[in-house]
Amino acid sequence: MLVNIIYGIIVLIATTIGSIAGIGGGVIIKPAFDTLGIHNPTTISFYSSIAVFTMALISILKLLKTGVVLKKEIILPISFGSIIGGILGERLFNYILKNLKNVNDIKVIQSSLLLFSLFLILFYTLNKHKIKTFNLKNKFWIFFIGMCLGCISIFLGIGGGPLNIALMTIFFSYEAKEAAVYSIATIFFSQCSKLIDISLKGNFLEFDLLPLPFICIFAIIGGFIGTNLNRKFDSKKIERIYIITIFCLSSLCVVNILS
Repeated sequence: MLVNIIYGIIVLIATTIGSIAGIGGGVIIKPAFDTLGIHNPTTISFYSSIAVFTMALISILKLLKTGVVLKKEIILPISFGSIIGGILGERLFNYILKNLKNVNDIKVIQSSLLLFSLFLILFYTLNKHKIKTFNLKNKFWIFFIGMCLGCISIFLGIGGGPLNIALMTIFFSYEAKEAAVYSIATIFFSQCSKLIDISLKGNFLEFDLLPLPFICIFAIIGGFIGTNLNRKFDSKKIERIYIITIFCLSSLCVVNILS
């Protein structure tokens, strides 16, 4: 019961901060759960996926209520790509896991790649006014970007929020808010493909399912709190929270690599 409460509190904090900073909760949940080391990497990735999927589902429902119009020429190929990428990411994760002598080595691989991604994201954030952006319209490349984002998201178990937004801003010249909408779509479909894959294989019973109600409920609460705070804070405060969060996540990754 104590573990469930601890996980619930982490998810609440992660989804609140993630919603305020616009980076999602998964990128915080995964390294935080890894640092605790209560469950194995496969179970932690599963829990993170459940939290991220819950947040994405709630966000999509909220967007549909506001009447947001998505461009079909973008949303269809990028969503389909994220589904394929989600399957590839899960396959890659399982393949590497099976071929490692020490199961915990996957945590080092994931943390190292996440740390590298965080440095790239921080570099982009601090230099975005200098970076050239594009306006991709070719459906193959849109599909390919969705596939890459879905694969990375599932393999690292992070949802992919900040990385998605950075790349969509670069390749589609979107403003942050518009990029966030398409980011949610890729997160939803990639996580959905992973959970369906697990379900079809009948692997749900391999996991400890007791923490799931705590994870789902606190993910929803944190998402609502964070969204409301995001509306109240000005851009400078949000950007400050964003940068501090990236630095804290980088520190967690270093701890996970060295532990």
